[in-house]
Amino acid sequence: MGPVTFNIHNETKYNLRVQSSNGATAEAVAGASTSLGFNSSDTNITNAMRWYQDGICILQGSVAWSAGGSGADDGWTTSNIICMSGEMNGECFAACNEGWVEMQPYMLMANGGEVSVTYTNA
Repeated sequence: MGPVTFNIHNETKYNLRVQSSNGATAEAVAGASTSLGFNSSDTNITNAMRWYQDGICILQGSVAWSAGGSGADDGWTTSNIICMSGEMNGECFAACNEGWVEMQPYMLMANGGEVSVTYTNA
């Protein structure tokens, strides 16, 4: 895989912490943005997206990519609190309490590129 830039925009009222499968971490407090960079040796990346209120984790979703598949999960719950929208290499996705969104074509991120996601209050 090629390098990937991951841009994260947290427009929710909750604080967001990101934990990547390669050990990278990032935080975006309510209303803030952050980004992570991955090099070509970072393959099969899964980013756990965890939202916190008063220091307690209230929801977890994910954003993941590899040479053989990519997608995102808005953190499905019985009470819808967060929606997401974004793109992977120009292919748009969006969900609001839908769970996993599979991106197509399955090799979308095979050469790396850019992933952007924006989270909003539902």
